[in-house]
Amino acid sequence: MRSLFLFLFFSLFFSGTSFADSNKEIIIQGNEYIDDDVIYSIIGKNTESSSSDYINKIIKSLYDTGNFKNIDVKENDEQIILYLIENSRISKINLVGNERFKKEFILEQFNENEYFKYINEIRINKFITELKKLYESFGYNQINIEYKILEDPNKDNSVILEFYFDEGTISKINRIYFVGNESFDKQELMSEIKSNQQNFILIFRNENYKEYQVTNDVYLLEDFYKNNGFRDIEISYKSEYLPKGNKFNVYFYIEEGKKYEFGSLDLNFDSIDINTDQQEKMNLLLNDYFTTKIQKNNIYNRSYLDNINDLLSEFLFDNGIIFFNIRILDKIDVSKVDILFQIESSEPKYVDQINIYGNTRTIDKVIRREMTFSEGDAINSDLIKSSKKNIDNLRIFKSVDIKEVEKSNNQIDINIFVEEQTTGEFQIGLSFGTIEGATFVTGLREKNIAGIGREIDLTVNTSDNNTKYNFDIIEPYIFNRKLDFIYGISYSEEDLSTSSSYKTNTFNTKTGFRYVLDENLLHKITLEYRLKEYLITDTKAVANSIHNLSGHNADILLNNILISDGLNSFIRPTKGQFIQYENIISPSTNSDNGYVKNLFTYKKYIKNYENIFSIRAKAGNIVSLKNKEIATDDKFSLGGYWLRGFDSYGAGPRDSRTSYIGGRNVVVTKFDLQRPLNKNSDNPIDLNIFSDFGTVFDNKNTPNNSEESIRSSYGFGIKFYTPIGPIGLSWAFPISSESYDIERMFLFSIGNLN
Repeated sequence: MRSLFLFLFFSLFFSGTSFADSNKEIIIQGNEYIDDDVIYSIIGKNTESSSSDYINKIIKSLYDTGNFKNIDVKENDEQIILYLIENSRISKINLVGNERFKKEFILEQFNENEYFKYINEIRINKFITELKKLYESFGYNQINIEYKILEDPNKDNSVILEFYFDEGTISKINRIYFVGNESFDKQELMSEIKSNQQNFILIFRNENYKEYQVTNDVYLLEDFYKNNGFRDIEISYKSEYLPKGNKFNVYFYIEEGKKYEFGSLDLNFDSIDINTDQQEKMNLLLNDYFTTKIQKNNIYNRSYLDNINDLLSEFLFDNGIIFFNIRILDKIDVSKVDILFQIESSEPKYVDQINIYGNTRTIDKVIRREMTFSEGDAINSDLIKSSKKNIDNLRIFKSVDIKEVEKSNNQIDINIFVEEQTTGEFQIGLSFGTIEGATFVTGLREKNIAGIGREIDLTVNTSDNNTKYNFDIIEPYIFNRKLDFIYGISYSEEDLSTSSSYKTNTFNTKTGFRYVLDENLLHKITLEYRLKEYLITDTKAVANSIHNLSGHNADILLNNILISDGLNSFIRPTKGQFIQYENIISPSTNSDNGYVKNLFTYKKYIKNYENIFSIRAKAGNIVSLKNKEIATDDKFSLGGYWLRGFDSYGAGPRDSRTSYIGGRNVVVTKFDLQRPLNKNSDNPIDLNIFSDFGTVFDNKNTPNNSEESIRSSYGFGIKFYTPIGPIGLSWAFPISSESYDIERMFLFSIGNLN
């Protein structure tokens, strides 16, 4: 018993002694710039131990901050005293060799108080790392930044921090390779990504290598595959740096997996309280979408599921049901995917604050107007997803991330993190053809002027016989609606001396609106004021309708355009359709006595294994409001690319070889069968067989030559997609024509094949 007492006594004594030794107060001395509270937040106000290991740990944690030049320690019975010597204060920052970004811009991106208040090598190195990322996002992958610390002779304990930049040149993409793509050829996949490989003709096309862009390209390719049946697609990439020339080869490795079709599509309401009538209406929504969108082509398409999710969400919101989640569950059955939309109740949540981070250039308003909710609103996961999708669709941010921060009383904060990217591009292009000759195109486009989402588009298009200068500005979200306001000016010169014996100089101003009516359906309406000068080059040959307009003429035009563009590529489409309807109203007060003009254009591409079948057609009509003759240049013409085998302005009514008249109606159709000769080549070659049919007819005053017969032709050609751009050669042979028509059997073109 005595032994037990002694054991407990000594245990308590020594433990109490140990506790007293470990509970010493830490005293800080010598710090001028850094507050005591900041230092105590790192090391605490009292020690946990007085051992040398613990003291060394404290010293190391302070040195690791990078804020201190020297730390001395003294210890007494009750205190540990730290004598600190801080790093020198930064009195001035110099940047040397920075040409791409000016000093003011760089310092706007980085908080000076965080990085440059006093010397801290950890923060300086972090600054260099982040600044290099900024340079690399603009294609400067050779960027090197070093720094020196110089004593400031004019201030005590102060230094001058100098950064030295070796920016190098912008890295370009040499070649892009796809490995494992069995179902789609290289050109189809290239049309889905933003990165471009080097092209010798389009020297100002954006061919810069940007790591983030290649990463985003992976997502674009995955979406493309998932929207074409490949649910299990997996894609990775590798970049190969070529020091000679500062270029990259980019390799996309594709594991396509199996191609699926849709099986059953069902809804489940077990986890949500909605009435039978609402359930029936939601089932009708699903069945209607399946019938109109999916049934024709039953291939698995992830975007269809997202669209159905949006329709169901909209229905629930319209019926006052806010707190829900929709889970999309799928089940594989051999080559079919059964889909179940699981609709569930969710806990009530309300938005307290919306915080936006990372938008150093873009103002908050541009982001907030894309949100589907505001502070104080009820919220669920679908609203967050749709908001992120809207912000992504602006295409002015490198990345977008939305996070929820839980708070009390069912409230959450929404934190939006965006990363800016360059939104401007400057392009130069050159094309050549037997019809239009050499054409030079240059343009400047910027999608986020002044950080408010404003777009500008400046283009110059000039060829042997035509020149056009165009400047457009687009203001988004007019009247706080998803409505774009358009205004711009243009000037053009057109030489029609050879075909019609006159020239025109046209100055045009316009204003109008643009908005999305439905998925892939755009409506644009503009009011234009046009000043047009007609210069007659041959008074004997020119049409009377043009001769009467000789000199200056003023017109007001109301232009309506509906566009539905579902083609998978602009340069080499292989599937999808394009529909455009254009209506122009010229009031009767105009110099030309007024008219109403309609033009319908249709393109359809169908891919069957390697064969690509296309039908392209247009039909147009123009009617005078005063039953007078319509000016030749407002009528329709036929020939050239829209009726191969005939020259531009080569087929249709005319008075003479140099006086083309055209007609008030046009109908033309082109049938093409295209087959690749080398499927996965970097430079594919397609064999093309075609046949064209068309007619242009009807004039108030009968021209000297005015047979309204149908012209037709057949032929073959080769399309070669080279590093300098697409090259086309075709030979067309008229089947039916008139003696006064001007034929052109051979067509050659660089840069424009469609």
